[in-house]
Amino acid sequence: MKFVEYFSKVAIIIFIFIVILYGIKENKNIFNLFLQGVIEGEKIVLNLFPTLLALIVAVGMLKASGVIEIISDFISPLLKIFKINTELAPLILLRPISGSTTTAIATSIMKQYGPDSNIGMIASCIMGATETTIYVVSIYSSKVKIKDVKEVIIIGLIADFIGIISSCLAFKLGIL
Repeated sequence: MKFVEYFSKVAIIIFIFIVILYGIKENKNIFNLFLQGVIEGEKIVLNLFPTLLALIVAVGMLKASGVIEIISDFISPLLKIFKINTELAPLILLRPISGSTTTAIATSIMKQYGPDSNIGMIASCIMGATETTIYVVSIYSSKVKIKDVKEVIIIGLIADFIGIISSCLAFKLGIL
């Protein structure tokens, strides 16, 4: 494991060095190109900030108000029918909205049950098999100024549902 850590740190330095050497070879003004990139990045951040802030506030309000727990309790009988651990309900509900929140939920599950437990492996698989659909669509659509994203969100949520079911099914079949 130490080799991977060392290699990842060295790889970044090597990549930067290669970019600088390539810029020198191509006779480019590397510093000005770097500054142009920073300016472009700043524009992107300023364009995306309202969407990011709205999503962060919405997730915070959902958690603080207890709505997530209410919905989790409501869908628990459905999860039991499909033999899905009810502890996964908040993860399943919030995964399409927020990556950081679901990472915290998955970490909590790992700490409580262990990463090699049944629920830990299913949670890990769900995290890898699904996407933060609403978050991604919100960011991309705000960047390219697309207003009608209903179909994209529906298809993304269907893909997330398939990822969740596949994760649970893979565990039940002994693939995990």
